[in-house]
Amino acid sequence: MVHVIENPPIPLATPIFEGMKDHSTVEIHGNLLQGPQGGFTVEFPTKNGVAFHISVRMGLHGQNTIVFNNLAHGRWHREEHHHNHIVFGRPFCLKIHNEHRRYSVHVDGHHIGHYHHHKSPKKIVALTIRGDIRVGKVHFENFKHHNGGGTEVGVNVVAVAPTPVIAAPVPPAQIVVPPPQYVQPVVQPIYPNVQQFVYPTATPVIYTQPEVIYMDGYHRHHHHHC
Repeated sequence: MVHVIENPPIPLATPIFEGMKDHSTVEIHGNLLQGPQGGFTVEFPTKNGVAFHISVRMGLHGQNTIVFNNLAHGRWHREEHHHNHIVFGRPFCLKIHNEHRRYSVHVDGHHIGHYHHHKSPKKIVALTIRGDIRVGKVHFENFKHHNGGGTEVGVNVVAVAPTPVIAAPVPPAQIVVPPPQYVQPVVQPIYPNVQQFVYPTATPVIYTQPEVIYMDGYHRHHHHHC
């Protein structure tokens, strides 16, 4: 499986799943910058150490070299120094190839050196890059899984244009005009003059009206407490 991480931010830490197997390769394409670090560092850490440490030192304390090392049990091993082919102002390609019992390192096709395994590459969990470097891309080849980030290469991917979303036209708001209310004129009736009659005085009859009681229906109310 091949995949590429392009223009990653530095410092970079990207996972490697299930370590590096035989003939796995990492290529780092970048440019060296003049900065306070005096170079840059590439590492392949494990859960409790560093399986492979590469330090490119550009004149720091008078050095101009590439250093190989590893970290185990909280202690660094003895450094191995190699000739440095990386220069300021020129893009470079740093290639780390995992062989059966050692790593092989090249810069722009020049073999820098070998570094024997001090810890199984299968225990590598990540790749880290830090320091005065601008990375254009990191190329992973022959890894069992797609590592974190990047774009997988060599897989037929058909780009499909997204379906355009067309907003349905909004119908104009309907203006509802209420019909005119018809008000019936009030006509006062005209009553004829009625002559008043005087009825004889009589004892009025008082009828007792039955008592009417109005009761509201009984309703049970339930209160719900939140």
